[in-house]
Amino acid sequence: MIKYLLRENLLTADPDDCMAQETDARTYTQDDIAEEMMKRGSSLTRADIASYQKLEAEVYAAIIADGGHINTPLISTSFSISGVFTNQTDTFDKSRHTVKLNVNAGTALREAAAKAKVQKVEGTSTDPYITSVVDKVTSDNTAVKVGSVMEITGARLKFDPTDSEQGVFAVTASGEVRCATVIENKPALLLVLLASDVPAGDFSVEVRTKIIGSSGKAVKTMKKGSFNKTLTAVQG
Repeated sequence: MIKYLLRENLLTADPDDCMAQETDARTYTQDDIAEEMMKRGSSLTRADIASYQKLEAEVYAAIIADGGHINTPLISTSFSISGVFTNQTDTFDKSRHTVKLNVNAGTALREAAAKAKVQKVEGTSTDPYITSVVDKVTSDNTAVKVGSVMEITGARLKFDPTDSEQGVFAVTASGEVRCATVIENKPALLLVLLASDVPAGDFSVEVRTKIIGSSGKAVKTMKKGSFNKTLTAVQG
């Protein structure tokens, strides 16, 4: 069940229109997925599953590093190259061009998404709300270089940087990394460095804060808001 609530649409000039935001969704790690496999009566042991997951990730990474495409029931991938080439004799330059990995849902995931049911949740959210994430250096809104500045815009984003549980987190398949270097910390704008230990590949951005409203009032309950688009972390 996909639970959603309606909140103000900050992307339009209409003061009354709303947009849906997913809420209360559980995130499954590799360990959680292994647990789900065990529940389904898999003959593999937990160690077998962990070993397979590790091997699969290594093979996928090797294929991508070699410039290959992946096409499975779960995902399909392709590459694109951003940046301007001055003329027909110009060649790829890492200082001007970036290789971007494009990842799309495969047939099995698309079919599963079409079957998902939705449920509207009533109430007004005071959670952080992210409208955009951009690599401030390259202006790319799909890929962010590790160590580069992420510009995060939205509402109710401000957090207490002295609290290690609050802040901007890069959530990956292997875990999460807190982006500790904060340049700007305002309700509608955050500037943070994408932490150097974020692994290359897909990640999502999540803001966690105990501050609500423009008054800066702190509450006991952690408020969380995730960007609704998956980004790609790119090593220098």
